[in-house]
Amino acid sequence: METAAVIGRMLISLGVVLGFMWLIARRLKKPGRVGSTGLVDVLGRRQVSRNASVAVVRVLDQALIVGITDGQISLIGETDLTAAERAIEQPPARRTPRPARPKPSRSIAPDGRIVEGSLAAAVAVAPRPPALAGSALSADTWRQTLNSLRGLTGRRR
Repeated sequence: METAAVIGRMLISLGVVLGFMWLIARRLKKPGRVGSTGLVDVLGRRQVSRNASVAVVRVLDQALIVGITDGQISLIGETDLTAAERAIEQPPARRTPRPARPKPSRSIAPDGRIVEGSLAAAVAVAPRPPALAGSALSADTWRQTLNSLRGLTGRRR
């Protein structure tokens, strides 16, 4: 009976904590949250790489283009505020699909691989390197290492 009471209290506590987290998340999603002055707004942001992005920021009556990385924020330039706000309000234009390309020619290499494109003949002739070539698991890598060490010590076999 004691175990059931402990589990019951734990589930009630978990429910209270999750409820508070839900309320806080809802409060933070509202646009008029506390601390928002309206002086600075991010109009749009585009991720350029994993750690870098470009954003258009409205500061009073200016639209600034800034670069954002993990270490710094730098000003790239300025743009027209009304044009930037108009671009945000309009849905993005759909790109027209590219015309279909003709399928490349295919050939089969001597080792059974399917080779495509104009380089098919050149690739079919070139032998495929072993799967472990250059890795620490390859016997050839260890032979080359031993041969180079023998050359350094002056010992020949």
